[in-house]
Amino acid sequence: MIIFGHRGAPGYPRRGENTIASFRKALECGATGLEFDVRRCADGQLVVIHDDTIDRTTNGRGRVRSLNYAALCKFDAGFGSPIPLLADVLDEFGARCLLNIELKENGIADDVKKFVIERRLERHVILSSFEWQELASAVPEIPIGLLSSKLANIISAARDLRATAIHPHKDVVTPTLIETAREAGLQIHVWTVNDPAEMSKFRSLGADGIFTDFPERCSTPAS
Repeated sequence: MIIFGHRGAPGYPRRGENTIASFRKALECGATGLEFDVRRCADGQLVVIHDDTIDRTTNGRGRVRSLNYAALCKFDAGFGSPIPLLADVLDEFGARCLLNIELKENGIADDVKKFVIERRLERHVILSSFEWQELASAVPEIPIGLLSSKLANIISAARDLRATAIHPHKDVVTPTLIETAREAGLQIHVWTVNDPAEMSKFRSLGADGIFTDFPERCSTPAS
C-alpha cells in the first residue's frame, strides 16, 4: 500500500504543510509518496500551497494570485521554510517517490503537465482534482486520479477520462467500491486516514494507497 504524506507530514511532529521540510519529514517517517497542492501566483509561477490565501499556513496575509513569488517566498510557511515552487519540489522529490499533485484551480493542468514532462517524471506523478474535466488534457502522458467526497458517477467518469485511479474520502469507501474499482482496472487511494486502526482496515480491504498527515503511524500496530 502506498503511503502518501498528505501535504507532507503536517501532523506530528508538526513541520508545516506543503513545504520542502514537511516533504522531507514525511519520507523520513516512512511515506512512500507525497501529496501536495498547486496554484498560480501573480507573476504566473506555479507554487505549492493548499489555500487560496496565505493567511492560515504562513505568517503573512493575502491572496496567492495577488502576490508574486518574490513576495510569497519571504513568508514563513512552517519552521522557517518558504512556500516552494512546483519546479523545486519536482526537482528534489520527483525521482525519489510517487508524487500526487492536486490542482487547486482551473487552467493550470497544461502547465503542470509541461513541468512534469520536461523532467521525464510522467511515471512518477499522478495529477488529481475535484474538477475532473480539468484533468483531461493530462491523459495519456500522465496518470490522473479523480478526487471526490461522494461516489456518484466516479467509476463511470474515471472510465470516460481514462483515469488511473480514484481518490475517495474515507467515509464513502466500502468493500463494494474497492471491488468495483478493481473490476474497472482502477487503483483506489483513500483520504485522509490518520487513525492506525483505519489504516489497517483499508490495507486489509485492499486499498492501493492512503493519504495521511501521520506517515509514521502506518507502521504502528492498531490496538
